[in-house]
Amino acid sequence: MSDEATIAERFERSDETLRDWERRFNKGENPDVADTTASATAVVKDLIRAYLQILGRDWSDVEDDLLALWKVSVKKNPSLNTIRDNCRELVFYHNCVDMDRRDALPQNAHKQAIRTARHVYVYLRTRAEETGELEKASLTD
Repeated sequence: MSDEATIAERFERSDETLRDWERRFNKGENPDVADTTASATAVVKDLIRAYLQILGRDWSDVEDDLLALWKVSVKKNPSLNTIRDNCRELVFYHNCVDMDRRDALPQNAHKQAIRTARHVYVYLRTRAEETGELEKASLTD
């Protein structure tokens, strides 16, 4: 996901991506967990970057790794420990797929990956709205 979009656009794009997956599930589709995990991870990374942008924090020298981004976000902002387990869950799903250990995944892991990303979306969106930063960012972007 591109960093060129405004913060508001990034939150909207993330929401729409998650809604698309949720619509597919509601239609009875069962996509591969590798696909949903990759998409969910990309969404969460972009949400964390957007929130770091709201905070005025630099992540440019951080590797493109979900947990590395989370570590940047939690510095000086310990309340973001709330999303730690969500990030770890997505990394676990990714590792299970990479290690060909799908048997270690929970039932419906393909749906759970998207639900996990939705939890992070709701949390970060709510925080951004409560502080007024998302609205402020929308006006200045």
